[in-house]
Amino acid sequence: MYSFEQSEQLKLFLLSLGAGFVLGIVYDILRTIRLTFSKAKAVIFIFDILYFIIFGLATFIFFLATNKGEFRSYMIFGEILGWIFYYLSFGLAAKSFTDAFVKGIHTVFKFIFKVISAPFLLIFKVILKIKDKILLIFKKVKKKSEKNRKKHLPKLRLFVYNLLGILKKQRNVKKKGGCNNEQRKGNSQKN
Repeated sequence: MYSFEQSEQLKLFLLSLGAGFVLGIVYDILRTIRLTFSKAKAVIFIFDILYFIIFGLATFIFFLATNKGEFRSYMIFGEILGWIFYYLSFGLAAKSFTDAFVKGIHTVFKFIFKVISAPFLLIFKVILKIKDKILLIFKKVKKKSEKNRKKHLPKLRLFVYNLLGILKKQRNVKKKGGCNNEQRKGNSQKN
């Protein structure tokens, strides 16, 4: 292993401070996105996992770009210190700004939802007011359709599916609209 000059080490440490600062900004961006959608614990967990993946990949790429992939503990310490510096200085101001921003977004979305849902709520209220009349109309239609259904049923009780069985047994059939075997024989002799 070769040694670095102290100025090179100081340069890497300062770059790692900057990387930690940038990762603090990324955290605030992900926090804003998370708060915009939900405050559920599962969503917080997913976004935290996502942030740690981004943090790990950014650190790996930072080590590759600045230090040829060699691990230096002072660089990790510098990233953490940069992140803490961001969080305690600009992060507090960004947190209050993002909270106000998220609150504004929620207000806008609530207004848009009210505007879009207003016609549907109005229609729903009108339907609730006239539901008894609508139910009465449906009951009348149901009774009328039952009457019509009974009128349109055939009065002939002799159907195709039982005609073959009757002919095999040679029984006389006397039903409404039907004929008996003697009449059927007479009709066939005429033809």
